[in-house]
Amino acid sequence: MLVQAQTKLAFDETLPEAYLIKKGTTGIPSQQNINSIISLLQGNVTTQTGGRPNRSPEFVVRFVQQARISQQGDKLQLKVVLNKFSVTGDILYKGFDLEEVLHPEKLSYNIKLLQGQQVLKTYSESASLNKKEVVLLDVMVPDTIADGNYKLVVEGKELHYTGSNLMRVQERLNLINEYYTADVTISAAIQNLGRIQPNDVDRIMHHDRNLKEVEQTFAKLKAAPFYKDLILKKNDPQRLGSRLNQLERQMQDFRKAVAFAIATLDEQFYNRGVSFLSTGNRRAAQEYFLKSVEVNPKFAPSHLELARIDFLNGYLPEATVRTKDLLTQMRIDPQTQQLALGLAHDIYSTYINEGNHLTSRGDYRNAMAAYANARAMCSTIGGLRCNLPALNDGEGRAVYGAYRNIVDEGRRLLAGNNLVAAERVAGEAMAFQRQYDFVLHDAQEALELQSQVKYQYYVLYIDKGKTYLKERNFGNALSQFEEALAMEQRFSFQRVQELGQLAQQAAKPVLLANLNQGYEQAVNNRLGDARAVASAAVAMQARYALEHDAEVQNKYKQLRDRISTQECINSQTAYDGHIQRAKELVRDRKYLAADQAYVAALKAAEGNLSCGIASYSAKDGREEIAAAVRYQQMQEDINRFVASSRYTEAIQRYNDAEKFYLANEIKRFGLNHTSLLSFARNSTKQPFTASVANYFAAKGEEAVSIQLLTSLLDKGYGKGKTKKLQQQLGLQLAQKDVQLSVQENTKLAAAQHTQNHKKLNHLSKAYEKERKRLAKG
Repeated sequence: MLVQAQTKLAFDETLPEAYLIKKGTTGIPSQQNINSIISLLQGNVTTQTGGRPNRSPEFVVRFVQQARISQQGDKLQLKVVLNKFSVTGDILYKGFDLEEVLHPEKLSYNIKLLQGQQVLKTYSESASLNKKEVVLLDVMVPDTIADGNYKLVVEGKELHYTGSNLMRVQERLNLINEYYTADVTISAAIQNLGRIQPNDVDRIMHHDRNLKEVEQTFAKLKAAPFYKDLILKKNDPQRLGSRLNQLERQMQDFRKAVAFAIATLDEQFYNRGVSFLSTGNRRAAQEYFLKSVEVNPKFAPSHLELARIDFLNGYLPEATVRTKDLLTQMRIDPQTQQLALGLAHDIYSTYINEGNHLTSRGDYRNAMAAYANARAMCSTIGGLRCNLPALNDGEGRAVYGAYRNIVDEGRRLLAGNNLVAAERVAGEAMAFQRQYDFVLHDAQEALELQSQVKYQYYVLYIDKGKTYLKERNFGNALSQFEEALAMEQRFSFQRVQELGQLAQQAAKPVLLANLNQGYEQAVNNRLGDARAVASAAVAMQARYALEHDAEVQNKYKQLRDRISTQECINSQTAYDGHIQRAKELVRDRKYLAADQAYVAALKAAEGNLSCGIASYSAKDGREEIAAAVRYQQMQEDINRFVASSRYTEAIQRYNDAEKFYLANEIKRFGLNHTSLLSFARNSTKQPFTASVANYFAAKGEEAVSIQLLTSLLDKGYGKGKTKKLQQQLGLQLAQKDVQLSVQENTKLAAAQHTQNHKKLNHLSKAYEKERKRLAKG
């Protein structure tokens, strides 16, 4: 209450104001934007009152200005507020009120505080007009004159239209234009819906595509910016909202109808097919049944009708396949199953009748195919009643008739002396009999035909062999007799008694020629070929009863002796070659390889003891180089241990080799031995060098260990890997120096041991620390 008592109004004024906005000629940016806005509205706006619009659109911006001066103690509160903004005039664009987007962006102004006629203070400001109430001034100033005649004057007001104003108007007009475009689109969509016919099953997918296009159009209209931004619930001159709802309801009804038609398309196509079938139009019916199974490949009733149409049209294989699939691959209702079984029985009976008819005409092959089709139906279709005795009888008559035709053909060819063709046909008859053994198990005709053909070949082979024998062409004669003998083993027909003697007469010259050839091969050191000839000769003598033939036995002995002689010559040559090679390797100081050459020489001598090869030179040679061989073997062991990271074994073997070298005076063989230090320093395996360094450290040879350690570090070996060894060496060197009463400065002594090598800092630290510890002790 105290505050209210101290506050009073010194000035309070409320003024309504209006500004006419129209085209102008000034070049200021605001007027240019106003001109652009009016150009956009030209020809499409009307007045709010419904009167005749101006030739050039105009509109009025209105607001109320409140100016107030309040005295609050020794201060004055100056406040100027604008509110109650509105725009009137030519602001209706195609039925939509544009007031919201025609408000100016800014206002510039001057406010003067007057005391009487005297200007006490001037405020030059600008304000954004994007609120329902805009505060132009709200400040506190000192009240220097008690009960002064204060007044606020707002002058120089100027409304500003910017590029943002122009953009908002353009966006609103675009929305309105989209609204009217949508109106046309909705009308077209409703017309398109009227063309969709859910009952037109032949073109139902076409209607479905058209409906999807309408649905896509509807979705785009619902998602369009104008649908929400124009707030159609308040103003919808074309009743677009209700028409969209109407379109949606109609569209949903059509979608249900089309979806039902598509879901039951197989049944509808089937019903159309049945309708055409009832009028005798079998072709049209077949087309609709095919459409039905194209939509639903498992729709059994359509498959049944298609199979029946194929059967009636005489397409028996097609009807058979479809009926089998229907009864074995598909799930069908009982009624369809019974009808399909009836059709299957009709097909089966047709095959049986066809087989009987073809058999009576002598067309046995096609009759067999018909019976086979009937049997296949019996074996694959459950529930099909088959007369198996009649089927077996008919098939048996057809099979036997076909078999008899094949045999008769073979006999005809044999009678014409066409042995090749007769043999082929006999083979076909045998294969046919095996295939149909259940009918032809006891038939003998094919076997008799084959035997007759083979006997003709048998006699022919013998006759040709005799001819070659007279011409002294013993090789070809023997080949023909061999073929005849082979046939005697395979077939049981009457044999020609002189065949064995004829074969012997042809075999002896061939055998003697082979033995002569084998002898030449042995002379030419082709022992493998010669041995093969000898082995074959033994078998040939037994086969043709030539084991006791003196001439043959003499030739065979000559071949065998020559093979033995050549083998001894080869063994001696091999022995001499190995000895010569061993001597060359000894000269090159390759004692391991030389020892292997001597071993090879001994094997060559021992391989054929009957040759009596003197092997003392190989034995003596091995004894002479035995020590060098052992030393080089030890060197190889060392390399193998190093390669497999067995470093402890490698060091031990190296020490053993060194002792062996000295004890056996290996130097006399021209072989040099390097120290373990040099060997380790030159090794490419750094972990082995590190192991040797540890070995020398453990032996108390610190200087040698440091040499190897320094070499490793200089080659890039990781310093961290040597830390333990360095610390061990530092401890050992410190302890030895204390025992020897070394007086040098600790750091100087450490530097001498490490030779100032930077990477031996672990050794230096360990050395200094141990020296200090021992000094305290």
